[in-house]
Amino acid sequence: MGHLLIDVLRNTLMITSFVVVIMLFIELLNVFTKGSWMHWLLHRKPLQVLIATLLGLIPGCFGGFAVVSLWTHGTISFGALVAAMLSGVGDEAFVMLVRMPGKALFLFAVLFVLALVVGVTIDALKIKVKRPVDMNHHLAVHEHEALSLKGALKEWRSNFKPVSFTRVLLITGLSLILLAMATGYFEHDHHDEALSATAVIPFDEAWFNNLFIIMGLFVLVTFFIVNDHFLEEHLWRHIIKQHVPKIALWTFGALLLIHFVMHSVDMQAWVRENAFWMLLLAVLIGLIPESGPHLVFITLFLTGGIPFSILLANSITQDGHASLPLLAESKRGFITTKAINLAVGLLVGGAGLLLGF
Repeated sequence: MGHLLIDVLRNTLMITSFVVVIMLFIELLNVFTKGSWMHWLLHRKPLQVLIATLLGLIPGCFGGFAVVSLWTHGTISFGALVAAMLSGVGDEAFVMLVRMPGKALFLFAVLFVLALVVGVTIDALKIKVKRPVDMNHHLAVHEHEALSLKGALKEWRSNFKPVSFTRVLLITGLSLILLAMATGYFEHDHHDEALSATAVIPFDEAWFNNLFIIMGLFVLVTFFIVNDHFLEEHLWRHIIKQHVPKIALWTFGALLLIHFVMHSVDMQAWVRENAFWMLLLAVLIGLIPESGPHLVFITLFLTGGIPFSILLANSITQDGHASLPLLAESKRGFITTKAINLAVGLLVGGAGLLLGF
């Protein structure tokens, strides 16, 4: 039991660390480029569905927030909004890229095609929802947040006169994580087959290992050079405090739950006999506009508990918390979008089960 808890805690630390570092990397990239790395996608109006689908595929909530804001401003169609919500999976995208990079890319490719087809079809059928008041406060890079990499590198010494506790904590924590990664501490001990069922990352994927270290080093450098205000308000409060507890708790709970379920019942036999009930559960949980609950389906898929079609159905209906601003501004838009994606999830997931996929 003690060995199990240590293993689950280690895997939880690994997943949480990896996910948050990727989120910080994307956030910093967005701020240092003043959003230009995304904005070039936003000015191809004849390709609204394609643009929205690509934005939805961006891991995390940034792309989804951008699409919701564009829709409320009247810039894109309702079909484009639905396509973005269908293609996006929120923070779970980070987790899937960490735990199953090859399968994650295949899943995203399937979601990309489905989103394009559904979005174009909705616009062709002229399905519309009345727009709410615009939301211009989402996904904005404010002037006081814009950073110059050249200026930050020039003034970095002033950040240590004196140095803040938050900066020391972030630098020390990330340094230890990178050290653990480089020394193989996070590698899973596969000699125990029972516990290897909960292994959470394919370490034979050397390219991802190296990519993570490169991203981690970039983030570590920014911890040295960004000013105290940006470090405290933007990185610590917005990213670390908001996402770390949620990701860690859901990951720990999912890993622990899956371990006991997999060892107490024959999950594969249950799924074979109740596959369509599992499909219904997957799409219903997908309606929750929050990241976290969907981690159970990722872990179940990795341990062989569910087929790909059920994971796909859950991914179709869920969008992390990208739809939360939509819920806040347009209840009708939220309900209609979720209803369409629920129908698509059931249809595609059911067809996949029938075909044995």
